[in-house]
Amino acid sequence: YHSQNYVNGSRCDLTGRARETEVRFLCEEGAGDYIARVDEPQSCSYILTVHTTRICHHPFLRPPAGAAPQPILCQPALSPAQYVEYVRAQVSDTKRKVEEISEELKTLDTRLWSERDAKTPAQPPEGAPVAHGDAAPGDKPDPAKEATFWERVREVTGKAGGQEDSARVSPWCPRGGPHTRKKIHFKVIRSPGDLLQFIEELKESTKKAKEKASEEEEEEEQEVAAKASPDPPIPEEPPTGERERPEEEEE
Repeated sequence: YHSQNYVNGSRCDLTGRARETEVRFLCEEGAGDYIARVDEPQSCSYILTVHTTRICHHPFLRPPAGAAPQPILCQPALSPAQYVEYVRAQVSDTKRKVEEISEELKTLDTRLWSERDAKTPAQPPEGAPVAHGDAAPGDKPDPAKEATFWERVREVTGKAGGQEDSARVSPWCPRGGPHTRKKIHFKVIRSPGDLLQFIEELKESTKKAKEKASEEEEEEEQEVAAKASPDPPIPEEPPTGERERPEEEEE
């Protein structure tokens, strides 16, 4: 537009200054000269907008040619029915993964405790010395003799009756009383990836704990068998050059 400023108007009662006006001439083809609007952006300061055809011949005052509007096509990526089907598929897949992991954990837990129970000796461990009067490995065990043998084990080791059995059978108290508890760690699972990673870590830690428990049980069984034997153990005939002296056996 073409602008003209008019100053030194009448005195303004609000500001105490002279009134002023800006007149803006805009090109409008096919119409006469008229005042389109009057604005007062601040007190006693006015803007008059005049539309006229008298300035349209000037190239800088012609309105720019409007670009042709382009259509905008909008549509959702999925229809409501497709979105519902997608959500159902996600829920079903997550449920299936959780069930598989849960089943795998149950199987792992059952196998772990089955192996632990299998290693818990119901009779003297294999390779331990046979007490006097006990049956050979191929014979049927005598319950009375086994009870006498384990009673001697309790007396030698100084453990109360039943405490050794509970320590052997109970998986929650492997090396102490019933109040001994391991520290429990919690982990927040926010995605299936985190859950799978947690399962892998759980498998690894369970495997390490299982190996450590097996080693400790073997050491305890050897120690109990050595203390419970009233006579020196009868070792198998070692190869020539590997026989130990009686003094070393007593030590």
